[in-house]
Amino acid sequence: MRLPALIVITDVSRYGRAHTLAKLVVLLSAAVPGSVMVQLRDRSLPAGERLALGRDLRKLTRAHGQLLCINDRLDLALVVGSDGVHLGEHSVTPADARALVGSGFLITRACHDPARLTQSSGANACLLSPVFSPRKGNPALGFRALERARQRLLRNEAGQALYALGGVDAEAARRCVRLGVGVAVVGAAFDTVDPSELLDAVGIAC
Repeated sequence: MRLPALIVITDVSRYGRAHTLAKLVVLLSAAVPGSVMVQLRDRSLPAGERLALGRDLRKLTRAHGQLLCINDRLDLALVVGSDGVHLGEHSVTPADARALVGSGFLITRACHDPARLTQSSGANACLLSPVFSPRKGNPALGFRALERARQRLLRNEAGQALYALGGVDAEAARRCVRLGVGVAVVGAAFDTVDPSELLDAVGIAC
């Protein structure tokens, strides 16, 4: 399965369900099919609400030819028929997840330290954060760290893709694309009125 150029991560506790779905309709319809993956995060939602949201996101992404990924919950990913699963640093290993979901699933993994990228063996891609702005008390790693992480993955020859997360706006997205790094966003998708600048920066606008 082809990896997307852009990963959009949900945050319903911040933006609300209606706003989240409305923004995704605009963004997904304006992007080249297959170029965006929506990641259902929202770990604090009750299980039933998270399942319902996952099913709505599955319908939405399929309608626009885009991908869906579920954060951590392998069971939920299988139930809603998602295209992938995203694992946190303290989740099961990518190898264990692969044994459950099979080879057709995309597996991404969180990483907050470029030196620990090798622990993501078996994942299709790593999401490095926070890169451009601090988050939850963690300082921004910066573009140089992103460059080093990219080189580390190339040296490992593991075939893993790298995504930058944390403070990625349109200008930062352009820098990532030039480096050969994918883009993962939250605010850049849900805070903006028009997603065209972000999609243009990533090179996936219709």
